[in-house]
Amino acid sequence: MGRHEIEVAKSRVRIEDGKVEVLSDPLVKHCPLRSHLYGCEEESRETVKSVLESHIKDLGMYTSDRNFNLVDDPVSFGASEMIMDAMRDGLLDAAVSVCEGVGTVVITKPDVVETVGAHMTGIISTSPIPEVRRSLLRQGSFVLDNKCTIDQVRGFQKAVKAGYRRVAVTIVASRPEEAEKIRALAKKLPAEVLIMAVHSTGIDEGQASRLAGSCDIVWACASRAVREVIGPKAKMQIGTGIPVFALTHLGKQIVLNRALSMPDQFLVQRAKLPRLDEDRQPRPLL
Repeated sequence: MGRHEIEVAKSRVRIEDGKVEVLSDPLVKHCPLRSHLYGCEEESRETVKSVLESHIKDLGMYTSDRNFNLVDDPVSFGASEMIMDAMRDGLLDAAVSVCEGVGTVVITKPDVVETVGAHMTGIISTSPIPEVRRSLLRQGSFVLDNKCTIDQVRGFQKAVKAGYRRVAVTIVASRPEEAEKIRALAKKLPAEVLIMAVHSTGIDEGQASRLAGSCDIVWACASRAVREVIGPKAKMQIGTGIPVFALTHLGKQIVLNRALSMPDQFLVQRAKLPRLDEDRQPRPLL
């Protein structure tokens, strides 16, 4: 079942052969999203371990029993949910994501995007799980290599080489150089790219500024820099607790398309951004 290192609430975690070992205390002590999804009011090594163990038991994550038939979309405006709806509605052709057991993967079916990303957190490194690879290949996806390499730039190149022209790419916010390289490549290639930056907790102002110049959508997570640097530059904000910032016309289009796919009521109004609900922010902001 391999060895995987991930980050949860800024806690470093190792998962090896289905066993969870939390290597450091979570620096984020309260996350409204994790509270809503998993009932974690105060984060600790125990809450991190418990949630991951439930993912292993219920979804087969990080194991050869990975469930690729997830039917729910747990996050209203998560990256995988937005991509899924955009692919269903013909706005995107493919997505470059990261999955445990395979590394960078090009996904061509909307339901697979959601299954891979719905409960995924920041993958630092991963090792091969042949059953996961075979399952993804059967569903029309293709991986970067057999070594579980995580390289979103090469993933984007591979998607375009395969003939996909409207491609979403998720990147880790601490690696703005990937967004810049992908943006530069897209200008040279016959392709349109949607760049989405996730897992932004702990990035500095310089990284946030680079993301603002190269990304379409950025998740604020528990990042002070994203709120202060990216928020004022955004064209649209979704949510006031853990904001999602759309920085481009395409980013706004993808966000609004997700809203169109949901049965919920919405309030839309002009505002100076960012607009934050101080009582609903993650604690602390890093």
